[in-house]
Amino acid sequence: MKILVVATWYPHEERPAEAPFNAEHVEAIRGQGHEVRVVHVRLGTALALPADANGIWEGVPVRRVAADPKRPQTVLACQRLLAREMGWADVVHTMAFSSILLVLPAWSARSVAGRGRPWVHTEHWNGVVNPASVSPLWQKLSGLRSVLRFPHVVTGVTRQLAAEMQRFARPDAARVIPCVVKGRGPVLPSTFAKPLKLVAVGGLIPRKRPLSTIQTIAWLRDQGVPAHLTWVGDGPQRTECEGLVAEMGLQDSVTLAGSVRPVEVADHLSAADLFFLPTEQENFFTSAAEALAAGRAVVATRVGGFSDYADDSNSRLVDDPRPEVLGAAILDAVEAFKDVPAESIATPIRERFSPETVGALFDTAYLAAVARA
Repeated sequence: MKILVVATWYPHEERPAEAPFNAEHVEAIRGQGHEVRVVHVRLGTALALPADANGIWEGVPVRRVAADPKRPQTVLACQRLLAREMGWADVVHTMAFSSILLVLPAWSARSVAGRGRPWVHTEHWNGVVNPASVSPLWQKLSGLRSVLRFPHVVTGVTRQLAAEMQRFARPDAARVIPCVVKGRGPVLPSTFAKPLKLVAVGGLIPRKRPLSTIQTIAWLRDQGVPAHLTWVGDGPQRTECEGLVAEMGLQDSVTLAGSVRPVEVADHLSAADLFFLPTEQENFFTSAAEALAAGRAVVATRVGGFSDYADDSNSRLVDDPRPEVLGAAILDAVEAFKDVPAESIATPIRERFSPETVGALFDTAYLAAVARA
């Protein structure tokens, strides 16, 4: 089939790490033999489009277009482009909630004229499941989720997300299609030596609870358990984290590694014994899945759809984010997984979330959309 992907978040030269899950889904779709074009709509962005905005990104033709509501002419130009591209496609596939709002006018106009296309939508965004976790404004506007009734099939990356989408979608339209999780390189064994090596991957932002994470390292130290945390990622709480590390005397026990390339993230995961991140809210929780794909058990809070794959066989999830509870979960995980081969943790995740497995699920979604259109 010819698949037109429309996404408001997609990797580009200025931000090559933007929304890698969308690009990985495109790779999985192409792996099934489909011809894919991407329209990346840079919605309301202040960044100017580069002169070579249209081109190839990782083997996929990508057209980039601005759509700034403050400049109505850009929105109209975007609609004209989308209408033309839909004429080429067998299936329209939106990725990210805001993409629905952009595609809807052109898709509706074509449908009224009898030239509509089957429509699949894929969602990763936490704001669909838990609007309050995004902002008070989005919580007030969250009734906009009713636009999920327009696509013929909607897919969420977790069961929790798909169930919430089904509340707004066409009857029986929602299904689960997870993120792609690639195992980067061989699975290396953990050592569980002293100090215990923990790794977290995420932004230094309140939602990821970096301060609680640091306080847990202090709790472990006070229990006589030497541990070292490497936090991979950066953000506005960095200075506050550095201050807490100094205040608690953890300069030798906590490393704030900053933002690194994906291959370096994989190296940090492989160097650790456990993945530890007591986040406030997640959907798929890609960094946890990548840790499992590296053979590293996960310790986290039970706050999202990632319990689809994180269970007692590979993780310890807790409901209470206090340092003493988190610390006890880490100690429990050490006892549970220190003698478990890393391959036993990694292999089921690598198979379940491989590009081939995810691509086959998209095949079924496309066939369902065509049948419903």
